[in-house]
Amino acid sequence: MRPRNTLLLLLVLAALGAYVYWIELPHEKRQAEEKRLLAFDKDKVGTITLEYPDHAIALARGDEHHWRIVKPIEADADDSTVGNLLTAVAEAQVTRTLDDVGDKLGSYGLDPPQTVVKLGLEGGGELPAVKVGKNTQVGFSAYVQKDDEKSVRIIGGALQSGLKKDVKDLRDKTVIGFDEAQARKLVLARPSETITVERQGDADTWRITTPGSYPADAAEIRALLASVRGIRADDFASDEPTPALQTYGLEQPRLTVSVFVGKDEAQQTLLFGATHEEQQKKTLYAKRAEKPTVYAIPEFTLKNVDKDLNTLRDKTILPFDKAKAAKLVVTRKDGAGFTLVKRDGAWHLEAPGAGTERAPTLTRFLEDVAMIKGTDIADEHAPDLAKYGLADPALTIAVSDESGAAVGTLLGTRGTAAGGAPEAEAYATAAASGLVYGIKPFVYDRIDKKAADFREPPATPVPSGALAATPAPAAPALGGDEPEGDAGDADLGDGGDDEDE
Repeated sequence: MRPRNTLLLLLVLAALGAYVYWIELPHEKRQAEEKRLLAFDKDKVGTITLEYPDHAIALARGDEHHWRIVKPIEADADDSTVGNLLTAVAEAQVTRTLDDVGDKLGSYGLDPPQTVVKLGLEGGGELPAVKVGKNTQVGFSAYVQKDDEKSVRIIGGALQSGLKKDVKDLRDKTVIGFDEAQARKLVLARPSETITVERQGDADTWRITTPGSYPADAAEIRALLASVRGIRADDFASDEPTPALQTYGLEQPRLTVSVFVGKDEAQQTLLFGATHEEQQKKTLYAKRAEKPTVYAIPEFTLKNVDKDLNTLRDKTILPFDKAKAAKLVVTRKDGAGFTLVKRDGAWHLEAPGAGTERAPTLTRFLEDVAMIKGTDIADEHAPDLAKYGLADPALTIAVSDESGAAVGTLLGTRGTAAGGAPEAEAYATAAASGLVYGIKPFVYDRIDKKAADFREPPATPVPSGALAATPAPAAPALGGDEPEGDAGDADLGDGGDDEDE
C-alpha cells in the first residue's frame, strides 16, 4: 500500500474513533441516564423511608456505614438487604411514559400508591419521591410516578416486588457475632453440667478445663464456634424491654453458650429456651443475655451447638509428632508382623522383599497411626483390657524416635463378632493410658496392614513354552506391499469383522 493511502486510512480511523468516543458514547450514556427512573449514587444515600398504606419504615445509615431501622423500632438492619433495595431503585429503567393522565391515577394503583420511596442524601436534600402502583396487565412491569408529576412511567416489575418489605425482612438476623480466631474461651452450661474449653496460647490448641482436664478436639471446637456464629433468626418473638422469660422457656434455659473474645475476653452469652410449633414448622426460642430481643431460630440449630463432653474431647489414640518418628514396629497376632524405618527422610520396610515399595502407602500409614481417632471413649479407666480384646491384641504398633527412645505404643483389635465380621466393633488404646476407644471398623482397617500392603505385587513370569507357541505376525513384503489376505486390514483401526477379532 502506498504511504499516501496508508496515511489517509489512519486519518479515517482516527476520525471514526474520535466520533465514537466524543459523540456516540456520550450519547449512549445520556440515553441510559434518561431511561433511569432516578439517577443517584447509592453510597451517598443517608436515609430511606418506605411508606405503605398501613405502616411506614424508616432507615438511617449509622456508624461505619451500617444501616439501622429507626422506625417503627430501633434495630440493626441487614446491610445486604438494604443494599439490594437501593440497587433495585437505582437500576429501575423507564420503558414508557404516559403523559397527562389527569384523574386516572387510581386506575394505575397510584391513588393511593402501594409504596412510596423517599431517599435522603448524606449531604442534605432529598431525591424525588417515587410512588409505586400496580402491575401492568401485560408484561412484567409496574406503574410509577415521581413526586407530583402529571405523567405516569412504566418500569420493570422488579422494583415493585423488591419494595414489598416488612420490618422483619429488613432486620439483621445475626443472633451473635464474633471473630472465631479471637475466641479465647467457650462455656456450655446445662442444668446437669458445665463444660469449659480454653484456648492454649495463640495456637489452635484447646483444652477442656471443666468438668475435668482433657485435651479438646480442635476441629470440633472450630465447628462449634462456626455453628454458634452462624445462627440466624427466622423471626423476632419479642422486642419488649423486659420480656416474660418463662413464656419462652428462657427463665431456666436448657442450654447457655458463652463465648469470650479478645485479650480482654469480652463475654457474649446466648440462651436457648423452649421449642414452638406453628403451621408444622418448629422453631426454638433464643435470647442474648445482654439484649432484650427474643429470637425464633431453626430448631435444628440446637443439635449443632449442644455438644457433650465425649464429642468435644480429643480422641486421638496415640498423638505424637510425625517428624520425630523414626521407627514403627508392627506386631501381629497372626505372626505377619513387620518393621518400618525412616532413612534419608523416607519410610521403608526394614526387611527386603519382592516387589517395589509403595512410597505413598508407607507415608500414609505413618499419618494414619499418628492421627487415628476413636469414635467414642469406651472406657475411661479400664482395669481389664481383656474385656475389649486388648490384653492379647491383634495388632501392636510401637513408635520410637531416632535415638531409639519409645514414643508410644498403640494396641488394637477387632471386636468379638463371629468370624471377625466387617461390621464388628474395633477397639484401640495407647499402652498404659487406661483409655479405651471404640473405632469404626473401616477406620481400624487403615492401620491393620501387612508387609505385602506396602509393595507392588511382583510380575508373574510367563512360561517359556507359551512364548514359543505364540505365532509371530506376518511381516510386510519388501518394497512396502502388504501381505495377502485380510491381515493388513487389522491395523486400520476400524474395528474389522468379528472373525478378525
